[in-house]
Amino acid sequence: MDRSLSQNHQWQAKAGAGSDLASFTIDWQKHQATCPQNKESVKWTARTDQHGHPKVAIRFGLHDCRDCPARSLCTRSATAPRILAVRTQAEFEVLQSARQLQQTEAFQTRYAQRSGIEGTHSQGVRSLGLRRTRYLGLRKTSLQHVLTAAAINLIRLDAFLEGAKTVKTRTSRFAALAPVELAD
Repeated sequence: MDRSLSQNHQWQAKAGAGSDLASFTIDWQKHQATCPQNKESVKWTARTDQHGHPKVAIRFGLHDCRDCPARSLCTRSATAPRILAVRTQAEFEVLQSARQLQQTEAFQTRYAQRSGIEGTHSQGVRSLGLRRTRYLGLRKTSLQHVLTAAAINLIRLDAFLEGAKTVKTRTSRFAALAPVELAD
C-alpha cells in the first residue's frame, strides 16, 4: 500500500502522554480489554457508528476508573469511566499493522516519491478542472488529460520565465501553535 493513513487522533496520543488506544491490550476471543493499570473491562458492546460502520464499545468499571491514580492520563471525564471505541478485529489489526509500517524508513522513502505529484495533481484539479471531463469516451477524455498536462507545463514555464516565486506550503493554524525548535 502506498497510501499514508491518518495517525491516532486521540488527545492522549497527540500529547504524547497518557493512555491512548495503543496502550490497551485487547483480547478479541474473551471480549475483554485490559488498561495500562491492569484493570479489565466490564462491558463489550457491538454497535455501529454514525456512518453505519461496525464498531465495538469497550467500557471499564466505574469504580476502577474513579479510584485510578492515572485517571487524568486516561480520560477527561470527572466521573464517567473510560470507554474505548474500536473497529472490528480484522479492521483494527490491519490498521495497527499499517500504522507500524508507516513508521519504517522504507515506507517513508517510497511515500516521499508521491509528494511531487501531489502538487501537480492539486494544480490540475483547482485551476484546470481535472476532476471533470468535457467529453464522452475514453479517447476524447484521454486527449483532454494530455492537453491539461501540457497546460500545467505551460503555466509553470510562464511562471518560471516571469521569475515568480513558488508559494510556501500553507501551515495549518494548529501546526502554527507548535513550539519552534531553534537551531544552534
